[in-house]
Amino acid sequence: MMKIRLFYSLLLFVFCVGCNSENTSEENSGAVVNEVEVAISEGLGETSEVFVSNWNKLVSTISEDEQTTTFFSINPDEVKWTSIEKQTLFYEFGNKENPQAIFVINLNINADSEVVEEIEFFAPATKDEVNSQQTKLFFLLVIALSDDTLDKNDRENILNNLGLYEEITNPKQLAGSVTKNDIRYILEPLIENNLLFGLNLYTSILDSTNA
Repeated sequence: MMKIRLFYSLLLFVFCVGCNSENTSEENSGAVVNEVEVAISEGLGETSEVFVSNWNKLVSTISEDEQTTTFFSINPDEVKWTSIEKQTLFYEFGNKENPQAIFVINLNINADSEVVEEIEFFAPATKDEVNSQQTKLFFLLVIALSDDTLDKNDRENILNNLGLYEEITNPKQLAGSVTKNDIRYILEPLIENNLLFGLNLYTSILDSTNA
């Protein structure tokens, strides 16, 4: 399993868009994390093929460590339809033998334009610190693929405004909705027997007729 230190380093350097610093690298547990200017291309509003390609291109800029890249990347051959109606594509990240550590992305496809009109991302909630860091990085990836005009601080602010960083006493408080640049972001806690077992992050292009 990837070490906690690696994830802290990833989160420190990830998505440094427009930065003017010189390229540096740090080696953690055999992984090299680069601080570079990251060119982000969005996936929301694009075809599923473009979405997957842009996602993987972004992941490849985060780390040169093969294990890290493989974990966060999407294998195009394993992207599946949820039903014969072909309205939603899904992909699972993580160890398939451990369902409690599986992350899932759903891409809701517009039937007419055949582009991704909504992203749904499920993250399991555990007490494991690595899991929480994986969740944050996945959420940052989703936000980046939803709006390529955002910089690093903008993406962090969205997570902050959604309530992800707040100290709470009731898991039901871990919820929020933010709209920026005509993109809506919704954070939804999944609770069973008053215990948080997962988080859903939704992003979608705002329908001006229903704004």
